[in-house]
Amino acid sequence: MTKPSPFNPQPSPQRRPQRWRSGLTLSLALALGSAGVPALAQAPASQARTQPTVSVPEFRNTVNQSWWWSGPVADDLSAALANELQAAGGLQVVERSNLKAVLSEQELAELGIVRQGPSAAQSGQMTGARFIVLGTVSAYESNVASKTSGGGMSILGIGGRSEQAETTDYVAIDVRVVDSTTGEVVGFRTVEGTATSTAESRQQGVNLLPAAGLTIFGVPMSRGGQALVGAAGTFRYDKSSSETQRTPVGKALRAALVDASDYVSCLLAPQGNCMERFEAQDQRRRQRTRSVLDLD
Repeated sequence: MTKPSPFNPQPSPQRRPQRWRSGLTLSLALALGSAGVPALAQAPASQARTQPTVSVPEFRNTVNQSWWWSGPVADDLSAALANELQAAGGLQVVERSNLKAVLSEQELAELGIVRQGPSAAQSGQMTGARFIVLGTVSAYESNVASKTSGGGMSILGIGGRSEQAETTDYVAIDVRVVDSTTGEVVGFRTVEGTATSTAESRQQGVNLLPAAGLTIFGVPMSRGGQALVGAAGTFRYDKSSSETQRTPVGKALRAALVDASDYVSCLLAPQGNCMERFEAQDQRRRQRTRSVLDLD
């Protein structure tokens, strides 16, 4: 029998039940913790980690001499696509366009300028982007098609006329999804579309001169009556109005970005048979594009 010592104390009979109860309590706590409320509290965090992470660098523009491509348009399109990707759901977008602002906040914490604590930014904890979404504005051409129409009617100087005009702009963007680990292009999408702008003008008027002339020569009357009718013939009333509805460049590009973001979301976080719709749409797009050229 081992003698009790400061390094090997002999447990007393009174302490053994207490140790057994402590072990039972710890086992129950672990069991409840693995199957109880704490597991539910950790579920959103685990789901967030399973979402594919993507980043969107600034856009490229291959359209030469574009009046609308000025200033920070490349960054604006990148931010717009990042927002649309977040809105599409199923993806975790990480910031890259304004990374300097994030790093600046971390530097403030490292230098001790801001109060240390759980709310202070920590370095070395940024989430990496598994996929990079590259965007290019391939084309934006105004007035690729136009159409005008009009008509009017007038009887005895009373009538009106209306005219309509319609112009069409063409927009195209290309998007590629690149695996940041392997550099492979895992998906690509070309979005082509047209934006229509309309203009309409209306003219209405009343001119009593034809009616006055017909009255003077067709109806016997005194000179005073003729003078009165002649004066009435000088009356003329005109009314005109116009209305223009033009699709802004930014709105047309935004519509293309919405379609591109839906494709990226379907590619990386598919739900149902969403890819079949995009494949069918792309086949129709390719057929329409091919039909504009008479191949030899």
